[in-house]
Amino acid sequence: MINYNIAKKQLEQGKTADCKDYFKEFGYNLEYGYCLILDGQLSEAETELRKVDSLRADWAVKLIPFMRGYVEVLPTYFQIRNFLEIDINLLLQAKQNDFVAYILGGADLFYSVNCESYKYIARVMMNNGYFETAKTYLDKGRDKTYNDPELHFMYCQYYIHTKELEKALKSIEDCLRILPEYYPARRIKEALLMK
Repeated sequence: MINYNIAKKQLEQGKTADCKDYFKEFGYNLEYGYCLILDGQLSEAETELRKVDSLRADWAVKLIPFMRGYVEVLPTYFQIRNFLEIDINLLLQAKQNDFVAYILGGADLFYSVNCESYKYIARVMMNNGYFETAKTYLDKGRDKTYNDPELHFMYCQYYIHTKELEKALKSIEDCLRILPEYYPARRIKEALLMK
């Protein structure tokens, strides 16, 4: 028997076959709208999401044009901070890679609103195994916001993945130069020095 928690978990995994009807039947318009997005039904999703008065629904309505390859209205700084990574991850889980490609095509627009956008994109792409795409956005982020310790931390993760340990060590040292007490970076540096 499906309940809200099970349905939400299915949605987070990009598996809409069972949860979509549940959300529709019980009036969870936001979640139902997201199921429609993940199923590629953007017009229907937009109609459904416009029924919901929330920051999250407003974000999704603004994101849909990015998935179509054109932009009508830019999202807010906080919408990008709160939802960009999550929704790219959802789309990747649902195998909606074309939508993700269109969203990435708008990365400079996201950056114009929130200067951490490249970092968000890099992180979600790296976490989904798209390391070269992640590197592209790390590089864009570094060119714009070099003094972000998290960006250097992510470079370190990238270089560990590519087995370029000298570059990984340099990246983690750059991170620690900016934020010396950053505990995860200190731990990684210790581990790298032991190799």
